Amino acid sequence: MPAKVAEAAVRKPKRAPPSYRRADADTVRSAVDRLLTLGVGRYSSQAAFLRAFRPALRAEDPKMRIAGPRLRSLLIGTPGVRLLVRYTERPEAPSRPDCPVCGESLVPIRNRTLTGGVVDLGRRCPRCGYWTHRHRRVPVRYAVQRTPVRSRRTLP
Repeated sequence: MPAKVAEAAVRKPKRAPPSYRRADADTVRSAVDRLLTLGVGRYSSQAAFLRAFRPALRAEDPKMRIAGPRLRSLLIGTPGVRLLVRYTERPEAPSRPDCPVCGESLVPIRNRTLTGGVVDLGRRCPRCGYWTHRHRRVPVRYAVQRTPVRSRRTLP
């Protein structure tokens, strides 16, 4: 019995806090804006953009980290940034339920036949514009470029 009491007295050490922090959306958007405004306005691949972006993000907070898929998802909704995607077509395969570019759920593209029936032609993403049809489209390269932000002016 005393052995069990001694084992219970020994406590496990607490885990150390993580050495990184997940970057929030506002911090990422401000770092992207600063990088594209002050640096090169166009990056030919996601890897090249990440190499340039990570030091800009660490300037905000040295512990912040971000991965490519999450950065892509945030870039889609950022004003002044255009994400250009190059695709390749693969033979028909089971389609994914979510978008390979941004992770949003895909909705069917439907058409009505002459007899009144409905046919599914493919699937599309309502957020980023990705679409696929009989041949599955797979993203192979993501380019990032700066675009001018258009202001909404009212006519006098």
